[in-house]
Amino acid sequence: MTFESSVHSTWKVDGCIDWSVDLKQYHVLAGEPLRLKCALFYSYIRTNYTMATSAKLRLIWYKNKGDAEEPIIFSGHRLSKEDDSIWFRSAEMEDNGFYTCVL
Repeated sequence: MTFESSVHSTWKVDGCIDWSVDLKQYHVLAGEPLRLKCALFYSYIRTNYTMATSAKLRLIWYKNKGDAEEPIIFSGHRLSKEDDSIWFRSAEMEDNGFYTCVL
């Protein structure tokens, strides 16, 4: 299975900064665990999760569903959001796809 993580933001308007788009691919076999880290936090130079949450910013994850992105609802044991990452406790074929984090 292939998982792709990206980050999107807007141009510098009303305090928003354009970090452009980063893309990272993860490959995992069915049944294996996977940590999908938000691309915003790959490097301390951009921002770090502690500073972002201290500033009352919220990290939201989306999964591409066809032509649309839907927010991910973390309600089960198999999939959870922990700080700047999504944890797949046991990846399944239905998890395959493109994920986006927005701060």
